[in-house]
Amino acid sequence: MQPPQDPNSVDYSGFQPPETDPQWVQRPLPNQPVNSPGYQAPGQVPPPAQIYPEAGQVPPAYFYPPQQPMNEPVTPTPDTWQPVQPPQGAYIPPNTGLPRARKRAGRGGYILLILIVLGFAGFAIFRMTAPGKVSYGYVRSGSMSARYTGDALIVRSETVYAEDSVSQIDFVAEEGDTVKRGSIVATIYKAGFNTKEWTTLQNYRNQIKEYHKVLIAGASSDTQLLARMTSVRARALEVQQLVHGAQGNFSRQEALLAQAMQDQQIYMKQKYPDDQKLGRLYDDENGQLQRISTWTKQYAAAADGLVSFYTDGFEKALNMLTYADYSPAEVRAMYLGQIPSAGEAVSRNTVDIYRMVRQEPWTVLMLCNERDWTPVDGRAYKLLIESFDNIEVEATVDSFTRSGGELLVRLMVNNTAALQNVLYMRSCQVQLGESVNTLLVPSRAIYIQNGRKGVVMATEGGEYWTGVEVVNDDGNAAYVIPDNAGVLYDGVMVRLF
Repeated sequence: MQPPQDPNSVDYSGFQPPETDPQWVQRPLPNQPVNSPGYQAPGQVPPPAQIYPEAGQVPPAYFYPPQQPMNEPVTPTPDTWQPVQPPQGAYIPPNTGLPRARKRAGRGGYILLILIVLGFAGFAIFRMTAPGKVSYGYVRSGSMSARYTGDALIVRSETVYAEDSVSQIDFVAEEGDTVKRGSIVATIYKAGFNTKEWTTLQNYRNQIKEYHKVLIAGASSDTQLLARMTSVRARALEVQQLVHGAQGNFSRQEALLAQAMQDQQIYMKQKYPDDQKLGRLYDDENGQLQRISTWTKQYAAAADGLVSFYTDGFEKALNMLTYADYSPAEVRAMYLGQIPSAGEAVSRNTVDIYRMVRQEPWTVLMLCNERDWTPVDGRAYKLLIESFDNIEVEATVDSFTRSGGELLVRLMVNNTAALQNVLYMRSCQVQLGESVNTLLVPSRAIYIQNGRKGVVMATEGGEYWTGVEVVNDDGNAAYVIPDNAGVLYDGVMVRLF
C-alpha cells in the first residue's frame, strides 16, 4: 500500500472544481460519525470551504486536489492515516504478475574487496620469491654432561708362567710386589721330590741354631755380637706387638726381623771360622741344599711389573694383544664366566706359577646399557669402576662395535698407577661419565662443506668457514668442539642457514 502523494508533485492542469464537474462526488471518511463536523450525507457536495482548506492544512477525510500548489508537503500521521478506496468507476490497472523492479546494488564495494585480496596475494608471492635478509647468531660457551652404565671386563698387559709336574712352590717375592727384571720370583720343586729332603735340611739348621746359643753364652764380652742380638730381640718384639693389634706395616717389620737374624748369622761365621763343629754343620746344610737344588727350578721376573700368584684362566686368551678381536656376544659370554680357548694345548699337570702384570695402559671392555648411544673415537670420559672401593680413572674411547643388540665400547686407560687397584678384578660394573667443555651454536649455523661439518663465521674481513665436531644437536642448539679453538670462540658471529 502506497501513502498519499505529495500535493506539490501533482499536475493540476485541466482541473475543474467539483461545482462544474459532475464526476466529483464527496465520500465520507471510513467510520466517520454521522453527526461529526464536516460530515455530509452521501450524494451531497460539501461547501467549497470544506473542500479546499487553507494553505498548510490537511483535509480531515481524504485528499482533493487544491486549486493552487501548497507551500509545504503534507505528511500524513501514520496512526491516523487509513487506506482510501479508489472512487467508484475509476480505472484500476491489472496485475501483470511481474516483480516490481528493485534498485540495482552498487558494484564499487565488490571491486574494492577484489582489489584488496589481489594486493595481499601479490605481497605474499613477493615475500616468498624475493631473497630474504641474512640472519646471524652468536657462539656461546657451554658444557655437556652425560652418564652411561654397563657390564665390563678388565684387560691387562699380563703374562702367566706355568710349569708341568710341579710338586711344590716356594714363593720368593711378595704378592703384589713391584719387581725388577731378573729378580727371583719363585722356586718350584719338580714331581718326584721327596719331602724327607726338607726334613733333613731342617734338622741341620736346628743343630746350627742350638750351637749358636752355646757360642753366644760364652761370648758375653763381645759388644758387637750383643748389639746384633739386641737388634734381633727388638725386631721380634715389634712383630709381636703388630700381631696383637699395634699400628704398623707387618710385612716391613717381618723383613727387618729376617735381615737382623741374617746379620747375626753372618757375624757368627766370621767370628768362629776355625770352629770345626760349626764348620761341619754348615757343610751338612750346604750339601743338603745342593741335593734339593737338583729337584728345583727358580723363576726370575722377565720384565718390570707387578707380580701375582693368583690367576683366573683368562690371561692367555684375553690380553692387550687380543682384546680387539672379540665381538660383543663373545665378551658377554666371558662376562658370564666362559673362558675362551687360547688355541694352545694345556696338560692336565700344568700349574700356573705366577703372572707378571706390566705397568702399561690397560683396557676396559664395556657392554653399554644405553645401546642407542654412539660413542666418539678418541673422546675422553670419567670411568667409575664399582667395587668395595670405587675406582675412578680417565678413559678414552678406543673403538666400539654394535651387533646382536649389544653395544661394545673399548676404553683405553693410561693410568698405570691404578693397576694395583684392579689387579684382582676381571668382571665388574662401570659408569661412564662425560663432561665436555664445548661451544654452543644455533643448529641452523651448521653448514656442511666437502662432507665436513662446520660454521661460517662473519668477521669484519668477510665470511669464513671453519670445521667443528658436533657433539650433540637437539634441533635448536648444537654443542660443538672447534677444529681450531683459536678461531672459533665465545662471542663470534656465525651465519644462519
